[in-house]
Amino acid sequence: MGQQIEITSVVTVDNVALFETDRSITGQDGIGFDAIPEQVDTPPAQLAQRLFEAVADLERVYVASNQVTAKRSGDWDEDGLATARSVITDLFVFYA
Repeated sequence: MGQQIEITSVVTVDNVALFETDRSITGQDGIGFDAIPEQVDTPPAQLAQRLFEAVADLERVYVASNQVTAKRSGDWDEDGLATARSVITDLFVFYA
């Protein structure tokens, strides 16, 4: 079982949400996804896959260090934010 990621802040501007976390998910270089990645062999790709599957109307995910930016086709609502928070929080949690 891994540790949960803590989200330290969430800022939304129209259809973009920025989630700041308590640990790095990538190195200094960021990586973006416009759809579910074909190869899901890195933590950012796994996170993007899970977000695209869980959050309706998601258009883009960008992960850089300890920040996750997610863009939807419409504005963010509380349900969408809660779902995204849950996906990010549980990224490193696994059960054997």
